[in-house]
Amino acid sequence: MVRECANRNLVLELDELDISANTLSDVTCSSFTTLLAMVRECVNRNLVLELDNLDIGKNILSVITGSVLGTLLAICPKLKTLNMYSCDLSGVIIDEATAICQLLP
Repeated sequence: MVRECANRNLVLELDELDISANTLSDVTCSSFTTLLAMVRECVNRNLVLELDNLDIGKNILSVITGSVLGTLLAICPKLKTLNMYSCDLSGVIIDEATAICQLLP
């Protein structure tokens, strides 16, 4: 999807994303891989997301890596509100995410 939009010079004007209270751990491996590929595609094309509100609260996110979370946050420079309430994130994931955010422009 990201590649197609970029090829057509389309801009996604999404400013709020609420995926709270889902069971993301039940997302199939191929769906999760597709999501990660979309994030990587944004980074590879130097695209940024216009999100100012991201709600991922009440999801079990202990299965993601800090680099994925960090990269997602790094491509959202206008983010003002981030809800990660009750996400089951460990300190290691947060530490990795913070390190990635500091490395990316």
